Amino acid sequence: MIEDLRRLAHGTAIAADICVLGAGAAGITLALELGRSGLRVCLAEGGGTEFEYLESQALYQGVNVGIPISLEGGRLRYFGGSTNHWGGRCAPLQDIDFRRRDWIPHSGWPVQRAELDPYYVRAIEVAGFAKPWQSDADTLAYLRAVLPAVDARWLMPFLWHYTPPMKDAPVWKWANAYGAELRESSNIRTLLHANFAAFTTGMNRSRVRSMTVSSLNGVSATITASTFILCCGGIENARLLLLGAEQNSGGFASQDDLVGRFLMQHSRGPAARVVSAERMTRVQEQFNILRGADGVEVEVGLALTPQAQESERLLNCSGVMQYEGDPDSGVTAAQEIWRSLLAGTWGPNLGDKVGILAEDLGSVLQAVKLRVASGHSLEREASAGIPSRSAILLLDLEQAPDPQSRITLAQDKDALGLRRVQADWRVGELERRTALQFTTHVAAEFARLGIGRCKLEPWLFDGRLAMTDSLHETYHYIGTTRMAESSAEGVVDRNCAVFGMENLYVAGSSVFPTAGQANPTLTIIALALRLADFLKQRPQ
Repeated sequence: MIEDLRRLAHGTAIAADICVLGAGAAGITLALELGRSGLRVCLAEGGGTEFEYLESQALYQGVNVGIPISLEGGRLRYFGGSTNHWGGRCAPLQDIDFRRRDWIPHSGWPVQRAELDPYYVRAIEVAGFAKPWQSDADTLAYLRAVLPAVDARWLMPFLWHYTPPMKDAPVWKWANAYGAELRESSNIRTLLHANFAAFTTGMNRSRVRSMTVSSLNGVSATITASTFILCCGGIENARLLLLGAEQNSGGFASQDDLVGRFLMQHSRGPAARVVSAERMTRVQEQFNILRGADGVEVEVGLALTPQAQESERLLNCSGVMQYEGDPDSGVTAAQEIWRSLLAGTWGPNLGDKVGILAEDLGSVLQAVKLRVASGHSLEREASAGIPSRSAILLLDLEQAPDPQSRITLAQDKDALGLRRVQADWRVGELERRTALQFTTHVAAEFARLGIGRCKLEPWLFDGRLAMTDSLHETYHYIGTTRMAESSAEGVVDRNCAVFGMENLYVAGSSVFPTAGQANPTLTIIALALRLADFLKQRPQ
């Protein structure tokens, strides 16, 4: 069932086997997996069913003392969490992302990629895909995409799968997909507007006895459980552990001062402009968001090979093509005519645009055919349907773990009387060198293959230019409660249990020791499924 804490009696006592805090991808996945096994679950969510900026969302306000990050815009505090603005882009981390890389300090996971493989298979289904993914080779064959033979020493194709649309949402959203099951469940009690207020611990502070949750209208409840799991995202998970330490005089998951450190995310932005003398029709059929007859949607790009990362001592990095409309094409002319008609104007040069449209009617009809067949947004369709002579190479960049890049507590307090978050996000020069080397390899291969000439962006090689002035954040907050073999290296163990605590766990991207270059959601789900299986085997 789903209830609103604001409407319960003040001081309500709730008993459960497992308490999950945060109803996003990790929290909802865990609650359902555990609830289906017969365990009593309390799923507490700080927001309601809709976005509430002046109420719940305002609790995410905080302070930036490093490179600014979007503490509010990048996170959503309501049922479904950040999946409510998720783009549905999925890919697993690569094997090299889990390894200890001697050229990247603090790298290495306590689990290997092979241990997550069966959970990735299950995560694909949880994320809304109706069928298991085929291998990359079979997927490309199905899409009839014949890629050029890039130099396999440096570059390799990389595929991202997009979740299919839902009847009531453009991509898979956890609230839409799983809300009905949570409402109907007899052993999963979902509490909305239930914000963390405090942990109560035992005498030796190694076990959480209960958690108090409060609504903004002053109603509080106490949840007792055998196990507690934090699923509130890469920033808030660290904040809650820091608040727990403060409330318990420091004896709470903070022995080695690692909570909140190693704040990372993926930087994304333009690395080069690719220009061709001819229309890039063939390239658009290769490196693009490609669609199959049954609605399968896959983005094909390039990534650094593990061999290149090792030999050149680089981070992971990938790139996709974002095509620009050919100003002389009929499609571009048709778009300009349509925009003018919508605005109720007829500019002096629209007659010329009509002529261009008529001369290039074949391209216009092909673009319309693609648009109607897919039923997707014009933003995604533009790359496939618009004739282009140029494109932007858009990269996604792994960040090196840095203990000085961190989350701490600010002095200012929120409406619940808890200290707000303070972020000190930092980016190093290895990120710039990685981006430069990746872009240089792409430029060399595009020139060799006749795809086009690349003009590299100045920030790649000019250290006087701040990378973050050209790159933007992706809201993939990672690493602040990292997984490790011991408390000297991280905050949680290989099973996501907080070191020094008997019954407290963390789920989400905050446990990633390194970020790779792939979007984190699929790995978040896989780790949540793995944690659920582990907890099912433990006595409650």
